[in-house]
Amino acid sequence: MAVKFDFSDVDSFFEQGYAEVKAVEEKVGKEAVDYAVKNGNYQNRTGTLRKSNKYSVEDDGLVIRNDAEYASHVESKGYEVSTGAALYAEKRLKEEVK
Repeated sequence: MAVKFDFSDVDSFFEQGYAEVKAVEEKVGKEAVDYAVKNGNYQNRTGTLRKSNKYSVEDDGLVIRNDAEYASHVESKGYEVSTGAALYAEKRLKEEVK
């Protein structure tokens, strides 16, 4: 005897959940970039370092980065560039996805 089940409603449930998580990641990504811009404690001589704060929502999560090639060098000197924004994003995601 074979029993058939229709799981089509389960697929839409997971798709909706996935979309909701991505929307939260998008929101928190924007917040994190704002955080990085406002809290960067380095001298912003050319404006490039602040403008290079970015985020992207990937299949496996939220990525916070600074695309300026010298960002890690500035952080290694003890200045806040994007690490604080990444920590802020982690905290916010935990608050949003309870």
